[in-house]
Amino acid sequence: MTSTFLVIGASTGLGRATAASLARDHRVVTVGRHDGADVKADLRDLGDISRAAARLRELGPFAGIACNAGVQFAGAPKLTPSGIEETFAVNVLSHVALIAQLAPAKSTRIGFVGSGTLDPDDRGARRFGFRGGIYTDAKAIAAGTPDPAVSVEQNARDRYATSKLCNLLTVRALAKRGVSAFAIDPGLMPGTGLARDHNAFLRFLWHTGLRVAAWFIPGASTAKRSGRAYARALVNAEPGTYVDSRRRVVEIPAVARRDDRAEQLYAYCLERAGVADPF
Repeated sequence: MTSTFLVIGASTGLGRATAASLARDHRVVTVGRHDGADVKADLRDLGDISRAAARLRELGPFAGIACNAGVQFAGAPKLTPSGIEETFAVNVLSHVALIAQLAPAKSTRIGFVGSGTLDPDDRGARRFGFRGGIYTDAKAIAAGTPDPAVSVEQNARDRYATSKLCNLLTVRALAKRGVSAFAIDPGLMPGTGLARDHNAFLRFLWHTGLRVAAWFIPGASTAKRSGRAYARALVNAEPGTYVDSRRRVVEIPAVARRDDRAEQLYAYCLERAGVADPF
């Protein structure tokens, strides 16, 4: 029997590849910022997310939900009209808001995207200037409060890494409630749309030289391979696990194993989105 899967952030890169892999055997519904998505939505806008959720409830129920939307900025914080820093708004809050409004069954597998950048002990991420996710409190993270001791560029990297840390903390909060949530580290994927906000030289490097160099970088992958791994995990991942692009279960970094932070983050996201905990 064909199941229906939802892929949030399916316009490019990992989301598109995940949707394509799932579509071989299942019905797939996509949400994205581009016209090609089944449900077009601006994930920076909580009002638009509510509108999209109403339409998605008509298209479900879903056997699995891929919370894949992601942005990475290179400069100073950008705020949504609601005053939420955009990295947090898209990478974290939009997913919690959508899930809460869809209220899927606890057995629905819900996948979130992690990253080596969230782990301060990841040597590969440090080579690219990341120093791990930095959790202060959810309100400060959502406001994009910068660290005055480091550069604008470093603060931008920190916001991205912290958003990925928040995704793993969200998985922890949901798994505690009995939800079949998991996370995937898709690895470094040069050539995807993640570098769209960077300068022309870095975008060129991301789409050319790094695609070749990635063959020699431990943990690097391609959108196609990671999309297959994500699709597989949406079918059979165990609750609370963390998998990689080679479909292996990997250890959750210590920084993401804090129940107090997981609960504080989850409660803040529900409050900010104006929704109740469906679980």
